Amino acid sequence: MGTELDFQRHFENALSNIHGYKKYTNSNLTDKEWYLIEDDLIAYLKKTQLYRYAELEHNYGTDTNDEIIRAIKEETKHKPLWIIFRNGLNVRGIHFKLFDRIPRSQESSEIPENNTIAFIPQLEIDEEKRPDIVLFLNGLPIIVIELKHEKNQNVHDAVTQFVGRNHTDKIFNLPFLYIASDTSEVKAATNPSREENFRWYNSGLVNQPENQNEYSVEYLYRYVLSRDSILEMLSFFLIYVPKTSASEGVPGKNAFTIFPRYHQSRVVTSLSQNLISFFVENGNCGKRYLINHSAGSGKTLTISWLADRLNSLYVPGTSKKIIDIVFILTDRKVLDKNVRDELDNFTHLNNKMKFAKKADYLPRFIKNREQIIVTTQQKINWIIEKLKNDPELKSLRIALLIDEAHRSQEGKSGTNIRNLFKKEDTIAVEELSDDEDTINDELQKAEFPNLLTVAFTATPSQSTVQLFGAPFDIYSESEAIQEGYIIDVASSIISYKTLYNLESRIIPFSDEKTFPPGIISKMLKNIAYQDKGLIQYKAELMLRIFEENISDLINCKAKAMIVTASRIAGLEYYKVLKEKLKEKRKVDSEEYDYHVLYAFSDFTNPETGKDITEQQVNGLSNGELIEDLFDTDKYRLLIVANKFQTGFDQPLLAGMFLDKPVSDRNAVQTVSRLNRCHENKDRVVVVDFTNNADEIINAFKKYRDGTPFEPIEPDIKKLESLYNEILSWNIYNLSTAKETVEIISAGSDTNLQTQANRLRILFKDKTNDIEQQKEYIRLLSKYSSTCIFMSNFFEIKEDFMIFGIFTEFIVPQMIKEGSDSELKRIMQGIYVTKAAVSYVGEKKLEGKYTKKNGNAGTGNRKPQKVTVKEVLDSIREKYKITEEEALVIKDVCEEKMDDESISSIITIHIDDMDYLDNVYKKEIRKSIENSYTKRSLYECLTDEKYIDPGSIFDIMSHTVLHVTIDKCA
Repeated sequence: MGTELDFQRHFENALSNIHGYKKYTNSNLTDKEWYLIEDDLIAYLKKTQLYRYAELEHNYGTDTNDEIIRAIKEETKHKPLWIIFRNGLNVRGIHFKLFDRIPRSQESSEIPENNTIAFIPQLEIDEEKRPDIVLFLNGLPIIVIELKHEKNQNVHDAVTQFVGRNHTDKIFNLPFLYIASDTSEVKAATNPSREENFRWYNSGLVNQPENQNEYSVEYLYRYVLSRDSILEMLSFFLIYVPKTSASEGVPGKNAFTIFPRYHQSRVVTSLSQNLISFFVENGNCGKRYLINHSAGSGKTLTISWLADRLNSLYVPGTSKKIIDIVFILTDRKVLDKNVRDELDNFTHLNNKMKFAKKADYLPRFIKNREQIIVTTQQKINWIIEKLKNDPELKSLRIALLIDEAHRSQEGKSGTNIRNLFKKEDTIAVEELSDDEDTINDELQKAEFPNLLTVAFTATPSQSTVQLFGAPFDIYSESEAIQEGYIIDVASSIISYKTLYNLESRIIPFSDEKTFPPGIISKMLKNIAYQDKGLIQYKAELMLRIFEENISDLINCKAKAMIVTASRIAGLEYYKVLKEKLKEKRKVDSEEYDYHVLYAFSDFTNPETGKDITEQQVNGLSNGELIEDLFDTDKYRLLIVANKFQTGFDQPLLAGMFLDKPVSDRNAVQTVSRLNRCHENKDRVVVVDFTNNADEIINAFKKYRDGTPFEPIEPDIKKLESLYNEILSWNIYNLSTAKETVEIISAGSDTNLQTQANRLRILFKDKTNDIEQQKEYIRLLSKYSSTCIFMSNFFEIKEDFMIFGIFTEFIVPQMIKEGSDSELKRIMQGIYVTKAAVSYVGEKKLEGKYTKKNGNAGTGNRKPQKVTVKEVLDSIREKYKITEEEALVIKDVCEEKMDDESISSIITIHIDDMDYLDNVYKKEIRKSIENSYTKRSLYECLTDEKYIDPGSIFDIMSHTVLHVTIDKCA
């Protein structure tokens, strides 16, 4: 077994041999209070700026070096050393740069090789307290590293060591990064004074070495601490957030430095490099990237860094930029304070980044060719049309960076079929639209060879994966939870069931079947969820749960969100809760000293005909935002109706009451409003009144480790097959389509509506069966969407394209029965006769794993002992395998059992069987599959007997895990 000294020597050898860094001793320090290596600093200045040094020397002679050192010491009193590196140093009116950056264009005079990077092991600071490794750039300290070996200590001991140091010592002030590492995990901080400042800095759920005889943290000493990486940190990634003063009850904050988390710098660097390669090979930047990053990943910062990087990319060997304009499309309809504040931290972009806060700003910014333009996703259609139709813009290379395309739109229909039966926003059930799919539709229509699109999403839809391909980079919810960046909101859900009987005062029309059953079902539920008696009961239950289970959380500052099924239901909840709180304050004014708000989009009450506005209901003044009001201590309950279910960031939210069914991505996005971290926030409470807890938990399982979808290879034959199937119905044909498209092109609305009416009559004459009509409309709708999608990948035949334009026009025109007013009349006669709310129980999400902050393990199940021979016998009993296959299975299993990186992880987590069985076993399986790939046994990687759940690869990973556990125990 190795020791900490062995680990440290290995680390040092990597710095020397891989990167060529100089290894110094404490004797190289010329100033042991400020930890300066004057020889390296002066050598760099003379080598790169001799004429400036000579000018200073002319004035100060032998005191020249002292003047330079004095200037550095004086400047660090006012700003971090890394900012002096980035901006340069003024010495008696003469400006010096302190390092050479990585050149971005041919015009750059930067030469990175001019820099001297060195390190000193066991730096002497006071008596026996010595940091293991300190890195220096051109004689100035930049990174401090504490190393531990798991044989005796771990990464948490390294953090404790940092926190326990004397922080008035310059070595804990001057460098920009402090790294705590053991042989398998890493934490990092820009300020080492508090344990909370150290955040996980791992490459994934489990760190894995790339090469044999390397530690699991190989990525740290091979990549993170490489020359290019260090120079990029200093010149690009580090962000300074100035001190803020307290105002209006909001506490002030000290100045601090933001350093990117591993996945943030990884995606920015790798995407930029990939784009450069693509541009060199293809001569354009027309590529799409999908970034699957969880909530809590810091997407706004990642997007800002990426925008900065894309704006400064140049064609290799030239001074021509690859991207002319970068658009940042946020998911906020208004560029709110949170988004603006985060982007404003990039102060070096102040003159380049423009915010299109008003309608006339965007065209002006585009006309002026501003380099980075921030606007909302609602403008994507306008932007794409502008790019397509403006000859000048067509010659530009454009980047679209799209942040979480999930913003809701009140009462908007989700499918073409539903649009056939809905004309205006009245009593129909209100639900979240999926703007991610809306954006996908716009992107599919865009034919722009120099349009780079990067989409960021935590829960990508199937259509997104289909359009963009497999995610280019993944930072999963599991990682975010494990690293403590978000709260696990689905670990348990309190479930209630709302029971009700409905009766009708009128006999439904005989043509009721002309309404889609899904619409009718949702509207019937809506009637139940708007019932005043049920709302009264559930509101009282919500208040009791809030007082007993939520209000004391986060030092008695916790807030809760109530998600309602419709705006009518939300309004009733608001009235009831407001009245109940008023009555309770009469009895106990202190305990119920809080108020409720109601967030919704303005609407007309279908019962009274009155306009209901958010401003009037909540008593908002002009320009006052409801989210700002909810941020104050006065308000602790927020009722929402299709608002704030996505994109709402309120760390004090610790409770949620769901009185509206949510599922799949919508469930994840809604419940995830609770996942923001806050000091003293260690748990949340989710209460579901729709008996839907199992579906919510399954949705989180589905997306927890990244997108569950795989991109499907587009097949143009599907379009041809659909076309032929439609023609076989003998209703509409190519001749009909051409005639209609000609009328569309002529632009006469009267002729077009006459044609639409004629086509409706033809449709009715050909088929009068409602189910057949629905099926035919479904085929036409599918053809339209398939045609648009296929046009992204293939040159579509003219006839197919004409038929696509025709279907896009005719589908919404085809059925006029089942109007909204008729359905409304039926629904008004339905009422609740009996209702009850019953407790179902607490549902839990199994297999949760959170990184621990100490040594204690959990789960002491005794592992089942197995041998390779027993496993082979078992496999032979279940599957027909050849002797050659058996030999490979044996060889790969034994190879993994002898793999030190696997055994070291298992040793660390030997007492945590939940982690080993539920998380690490999957990593072992990936490693086994890689071994088959290296052996070119590709047929096994597609064979069901190997890849299906519980099949050979799963059996092998189970065997490797438990045999190694037995060896390490």
